[in-house]
Amino acid sequence: MNGLICKDIMNLRKNAKIFAVLAVIYAVMGFTSEDSSFFSSIFTMVVAILTLSAYSYDEIAKWDIYALTMPISRDDIVRGKYSVMLLLAFLGLVICSLFTIGINAVLRPEHLFSGLKNGLIGAGIVIIFYCIALPFITKLGVEKARFIFFAIYMIPFGLVIFVGKAVKKGDMSIPEELMTFGMRIMRNGFIIFPLLILLALVISYTISVGLYRKKEF
Repeated sequence: MNGLICKDIMNLRKNAKIFAVLAVIYAVMGFTSEDSSFFSSIFTMVVAILTLSAYSYDEIAKWDIYALTMPISRDDIVRGKYSVMLLLAFLGLVICSLFTIGINAVLRPEHLFSGLKNGLIGAGIVIIFYCIALPFITKLGVEKARFIFFAIYMIPFGLVIFVGKAVKKGDMSIPEELMTFGMRIMRNGFIIFPLLILLALVISYTISVGLYRKKEF
């Protein structure tokens, strides 16, 4: 499986310059706005998008047909992709954390580690996103599953905006019980969030393995 991970990483080197430029752009925006949270929230997701590129390269090269002739199992192939996704999310988190510490050291050294949680939240959201998306990619392929990616992103994003505007206008009110429940989750977020991510990974990986075992090429 290590070979599968190395193969994807080597393929993704083609995107290194593009993402280096994006990193500089987001870093400059973070410094000019004196807000590290912008970089932390966005760049973690930008780096993790590389997971889609890994699937796209394999799909274009018809890699799966060739890979299945080698002494590796279908489970290994799926496990390799999930490992690459987690590695990229971790890479994004590390870069964001270093940037956050750097900008805090320049602008507000008394709050050196302030804002690190934004990178953690960003990485967690990316992992959950892919936990939903990867079974669809495994079943349909990247190209056919693209519309599902937009739905996974746009539906929650749209709902948050819609509810937020409705609450501000007074057209909608959030039940007190729901607010209390939400506050409890936020207070225990560092326990609940990792458990939720772990559960999502287990369920998603199990589904993807089951789909890939039955897939014909």
